[in-house]
Amino acid sequence: MHPSRLLPLILCVVSVWAGPEQSLKLVWSDEFNEKEIDPKKWNFGEGVKIVNGQLSLEIIPGAKPMFWRGSAVNTRGKYSSKYGYIEASIMFVQTGGHGCGFGIGNEDNRPPAAGMGFSNGGGDSVGLGLSVVNEERGRGLSPKDNPMPRLAYSKKFYRFGFQWTPNDYRWYLDGRLAYTIRISPSIPTTPKPMFISLSHNGLPEAGFLKSFPEPTRGPEPMRVDWVRVYQ
Repeated sequence: MHPSRLLPLILCVVSVWAGPEQSLKLVWSDEFNEKEIDPKKWNFGEGVKIVNGQLSLEIIPGAKPMFWRGSAVNTRGKYSSKYGYIEASIMFVQTGGHGCGFGIGNEDNRPPAAGMGFSNGGGDSVGLGLSVVNEERGRGLSPKDNPMPRLAYSKKFYRFGFQWTPNDYRWYLDGRLAYTIRISPSIPTTPKPMFISLSHNGLPEAGFLKSFPEPTRGPEPMRVDWVRVYQ
């Protein structure tokens, strides 16, 4: 086949994978290329560091032997965005018993408040959720919903994205639409800016785990390659 005849097919494949950012402008980002996390962009505590150009959210030792604490970062009070598309490249964890999250939410958490999230409880499953005021609407990414089924979210980086408009909330996986919730009287939109959060926590028994692959070190970290905001 002549190469020119392949062009329409190539363009078609590319368009399937094109995310919302293709038609928007990059307005904020962190590529984590510095040696330390930027305190002007993020709030953070112990267990958060930059490793090989990636944000590493660790599970760290607690006050007692074999007790562990999670770690988190957020942009609350430092950066928030009104509408648009927020995306992060994340490698979640394989070990069960602890969870990871990527989400956005209103600064004041007052009506009309909303939040969008991806969560991983270890292994290769990922859930998503929407909170409106105090109402949670969460669900897993089933093979039917998941545009990329049977993938190992703990083996490589995938792009997880949120887009919200005056009309709907949308979840994206590697630039492909995974789920949409349309605005309704019971699910109002929020015109308020949202801040970004990333976390590695949710340990059972107050953080006491007996079955880590390496109990003296804790489980593997959650890794984030970059975070970007488009409008």
